[in-house]
Amino acid sequence: MGLFDKKYCDICGEKIGLLGNRKLEDGNMCKDCAKKLSPFFSERRSSTVDEIKQQLAYREQNKQILAGFTPMFTFGEDDKIYIDPMKQSFVVSRRNPGSWSDENPDVIPLSSVMSCNLRIDEDKDEIYTQGKDGEEVSYNPPRYNFYYDFILEIKVNNPYFDEIEVKLNGSHVEGMGTMEYNRFQQMAMQVTNNLMQNGNAGMNNGFNQLMNNGYNQPMNNGYNQPMNNGYNQPMNNGYNQPMNNGYNQPMNNGYNQPMNSGYNQPMNNGYNQQPAYGQPVQPQAPVSQAWVCPACNATNEGGRFCMACGTPRG
Repeated sequence: MGLFDKKYCDICGEKIGLLGNRKLEDGNMCKDCAKKLSPFFSERRSSTVDEIKQQLAYREQNKQILAGFTPMFTFGEDDKIYIDPMKQSFVVSRRNPGSWSDENPDVIPLSSVMSCNLRIDEDKDEIYTQGKDGEEVSYNPPRYNFYYDFILEIKVNNPYFDEIEVKLNGSHVEGMGTMEYNRFQQMAMQVTNNLMQNGNAGMNNGFNQLMNNGYNQPMNNGYNQPMNNGYNQPMNNGYNQPMNNGYNQPMNNGYNQPMNSGYNQPMNNGYNQQPAYGQPVQPQAPVSQAWVCPACNATNEGGRFCMACGTPRG
C-alpha cells in the first residue's frame, strides 16, 4: 500500500481526507471521529479500534447525562469547573452551559475523584535600569517581576483518563502574597473540598461556601438554594453563646448582696425592738414614789423625810 493510497476510517467507514488520518494501534480513524473522544483522553495511538468504539459509545451516553446536568457553582476564569451538588458530579469546560453540544464535556461523578493537588507555576521577567549611555543594564543583584499560574491537578478513576489539569486563573497573577494570589489559593481550597466529597450528599464540610469574588457566584438557574454547610447556621464557637466568664453572671463579691454591716439591720438598742409576732409594745406605768408618814399620816411625794413633821421615811 502506497503512502498516498486512500484510507478509510475504521470507526465510521468514511474516506479519510488528506492530513485527516488519526493512527490507532491497529487501524485508522478520521478527524471527525477523533473530535468525539474525551478532551482528557491522550492514549489514542496505543488504543485499538474496539477500544475507541467503546469510548465513543460511552461518549454518546455522556450526552444524555449532560442534558440533565445543572451546575450550581462555578470556579475558574478561562477553564471552568462546574459543580452540580444535586447530581453529585462536575464538568470541566471553557464553554458556558447551553453551548456544550459540540464539546460534550465529560460528566464526572464526585465519587470518582481520587485526589486534588494545587500546583503553582512560577515565571519571572528581569527588571532593568538605565545605564550611562541610555542602554538597559541589570541591577546588582538582578531584580525580577514574578508571575504565577494556579494549576489544579485532579486525579479521577475513569477508564479513559486518570487526570485533569485545570488552570484556575486567566491571566498571570503578579506577586506572591497579593490579594489575587491569595484569592486563587482560597479558590483552589474550595474546589478541593467540594470535589473531595466521595459522593456524600449535602456537602457539609465548612469549606463549601463559595467566596464572593465574582467567579464563585451561584448561577441563576433555579438551584440557588442555600447549602447546609454550616455558614448559614450560628457558629458554635462561643462568640454567639453567653460567655461563661462571670461577667454575665451576678458577681459574688458582696456588692450585690445585702451588706452585713449592722447599718441595714435593726439596731439592738432597746428602742427599735419589736415584740414577737408583731404585737405592739405596751407602755409600762411609771413606778409611784408617794409614801405616807407613819407619825402624822401625811402623804409625801418622794423624799426621805415627811414634809409635815419631819419624821424619816420608814
